[in-house]
Amino acid sequence: MANPSQWLEEGAGRWPPRPPGPYSEAQRLALEELVAGGPEALRAFLRREQLPPFLSEPEVQAIARGALPPAAAPEPAAEPFAGASLDASSLTYFPDRSDLEPPALELGWPGFASGAFRGLTRVEAHFQPGCGDSIYGCKEAVRRQIRSARQMIALVMDSFTDTDIFKDLLEACSQRQVKAYILLDQSSFSHFLKMCKDLGVDLEQEKLMRIRNITGNTYYTRSGAKIVGKVCEKFMLIDGVRVTTGSYSFTWTDGKLNSSNILILSGPAVAHFDLEFRILYARSKPINLKELSSCRKNKVLDQVVSITVASRDLTREKFLRMEFLYLRAFVGNLKRKRSWLHASREAVYVSNNAMHASPPLTKRNGSLVMRPHWIIER
Repeated sequence: MANPSQWLEEGAGRWPPRPPGPYSEAQRLALEELVAGGPEALRAFLRREQLPPFLSEPEVQAIARGALPPAAAPEPAAEPFAGASLDASSLTYFPDRSDLEPPALELGWPGFASGAFRGLTRVEAHFQPGCGDSIYGCKEAVRRQIRSARQMIALVMDSFTDTDIFKDLLEACSQRQVKAYILLDQSSFSHFLKMCKDLGVDLEQEKLMRIRNITGNTYYTRSGAKIVGKVCEKFMLIDGVRVTTGSYSFTWTDGKLNSSNILILSGPAVAHFDLEFRILYARSKPINLKELSSCRKNKVLDQVVSITVASRDLTREKFLRMEFLYLRAFVGNLKRKRSWLHASREAVYVSNNAMHASPPLTKRNGSLVMRPHWIIER
């Protein structure tokens, strides 16, 4: 049997042998083929390179539908300044750090020093459907945790459409002055907005609630197209001393139909979730509640929501349609403001106390009808 020195001398490999890393150049090239040419191009590449399939059919379809096209006009590369090295290397460049300030937890955050005591270690397990008195163990446990909050609730969820749990959160904010931070996956965020609209909830009026969206990792191809991952983390931090986590999502189907479980943890393990939430919050993106309110008034939100509700994945065509609807609402507001200002200027130059423009007539369906007109008093 060869000893370690013989292995090294013969070049048979490293000692001890290391398992293959997570990066695979062959898989990267296969993804390039999938984004550029679709599922058939991926299968042809795998056959040509004699590679085993590494994506399931649902994954193939989701990536093919969800890949976003590159920007229409990429920014030109900046010219290097005099004295810059050709390899563009720098001893002070840290790609894992950002020069932007992370978003502040402006509502406040429980202050715990590193290694501070967060209570005794306890673990509660709940399953659904459960045995015993209640078959809805997960949902009832989540609602009890929300009702027990006194300072802060920090939530990360892939999908949030359960109206009962959302009403509990609203009650905690309005009646007990509990601060709530909510991070939702971007791909299912439209469903959350639809729930708020159906309940008649104006998120802009919820002063003790901060809602942001977040995505998973983003993969960029050589052509500039990108594949955006989803957030599958599910946990809820209560007052910085308890955390609820598991497979349970805040949806009606998970509350009534699907099999799921949650764990309620307290003690030192909560510190890891505390740190994870602050990291995710720093990566998250804000939502412009004023723009959403304007879209709602212009009945554009219903169209935007209907686009993404029809399909769980955002395709390139639907992405462009959403952009068009937002721009149309913005231009419509500008046109209405301009017409109002134009009519106001005409009223200023009238010498009489009031301007009454005689209603002009126009033909419609063979008969004369009056067009809308202004009556403006000075």
